[in-house]
Amino acid sequence: MDNWQIVLIIGEGFFLLIFVFCLVAAISEWRSSGGPFLWWFPIVGVLFIPIAILDGCFRLIEYLAPIVKDGGFIRHHIKEKKRAEKGRAQKEEEERIKNDLQSGKIKRKDLPRATDGITLFEFNADLGFYDFYYGGIRNVIYVENEYCASLNDFFIRNKELPKYNVHKLWYLPTMFNNPIYEGLLGYKYPDIAEDEEPEIMIDSTYPIKYLCYPEDAEKIRHGMMFFFGLCNNHGVEYITGHYYPLEEGSDDYVLAQLDTIVQQIHHTYLGAGLFCKAKRPKTQEGSTNDYADELFPWVVNDDEIAILVKEVRDRIEKLKEKGLADKLLLKLIQTKPRLSRLVITKDMRIILPDYQMMEIKMEPINKAVYLLFLRHPEGIIFKHLPDYRKELAEIYQMIKPLGLTDRAIRSIEDVTNPCLNSINEKCARIRGAFISQFDESLAQHYYIYGERGEAKKISLSRDLVTWE
Repeated sequence: MDNWQIVLIIGEGFFLLIFVFCLVAAISEWRSSGGPFLWWFPIVGVLFIPIAILDGCFRLIEYLAPIVKDGGFIRHHIKEKKRAEKGRAQKEEEERIKNDLQSGKIKRKDLPRATDGITLFEFNADLGFYDFYYGGIRNVIYVENEYCASLNDFFIRNKELPKYNVHKLWYLPTMFNNPIYEGLLGYKYPDIAEDEEPEIMIDSTYPIKYLCYPEDAEKIRHGMMFFFGLCNNHGVEYITGHYYPLEEGSDDYVLAQLDTIVQQIHHTYLGAGLFCKAKRPKTQEGSTNDYADELFPWVVNDDEIAILVKEVRDRIEKLKEKGLADKLLLKLIQTKPRLSRLVITKDMRIILPDYQMMEIKMEPINKAVYLLFLRHPEGIIFKHLPDYRKELAEIYQMIKPLGLTDRAIRSIEDVTNPCLNSINEKCARIRGAFISQFDESLAQHYYIYGERGEAKKISLSRDLVTWE
């Protein structure tokens, strides 16, 4: 028992003594004065005293249990001292191993195991696709060390495996042949021309080479592997892989095994949990002169972009299915995609010449807002939007030289009114125009963003921007 628990027990006892003293004093006062007796006082005491006594007894039992188990106070003190010394020695040994590993005296495979090496295996952290919850999908991968013709044939024939809520089954050899991933390479690497796209080849032995202990490969014949967590072994990060053997048999038999495996994974790693979600600020449009800024991160970061831009929503939903393929592709290509130059042509088109002359198309008012922010690398504070109304109108006239219609004037007034949500909708559509064409890791440099209360800006270096 901790010191604070002992203090609590003493405090409870002291409080009981005070209560009894007060009760006796109250009864004495009542007898001497002849006034009304406070009936509620002893009733509360009768209810409270047993609870306090029981709580004190439980705490006392909890305190005495390890002492009794160790054979008395003296033996308990000696054993506690030995346990503390053992803990210190173990910590020193772990520190020594960690230092030896960093200095190169020992290799990763020489570290003491952190897993059993039977059902749980340690994989090098650079395996890549360990995400416990990536894009809403939990990845379960077919892995084999020795080729199994019947199981490989099963996965080849059953391209559309059952969907298990948040669990996704993967068969690596045909991963990139699935129509779902058509265009994934171009989306992740827009700077690679179609005739330059490398052929992606991968097999079910791929994860084996990332085992921290190579001898473990012999224990993995063929089965499903669930990768989870980024753990630490003497200062070295590793991914835990939970291995579930898969037996040969008919399609129904294999499917039944997969059902059982997914259920085991679900109950083991998703059995229970608490989850909290931040709520959007409850403000009414026009209620403050900084309404747009208060709501900006929620519109730009939320799935509200899916509501505003339907074609983007459909693509984003498909990309959620690509969670593992996305990471694996980056791992296999092993080159970082580069940012393209951005050219504003004489006729006000937005072109990315290094992405196969890609054109980013937007509605005139959205394009005008984008070009306004592109003109101001320092960014614009939403509260100051009215100061840019005239400049925005001039840009809009350059895009639509036939003149400003009443509808256009109203749109310009709305989008420069910080009390309305119009600017957020335009920023969301601008973001959608970019991420519908290429990955957000690149697109984030091109669209408008900023934290609440700060200036919103386009982070792309203006050295990459050309105005014709």
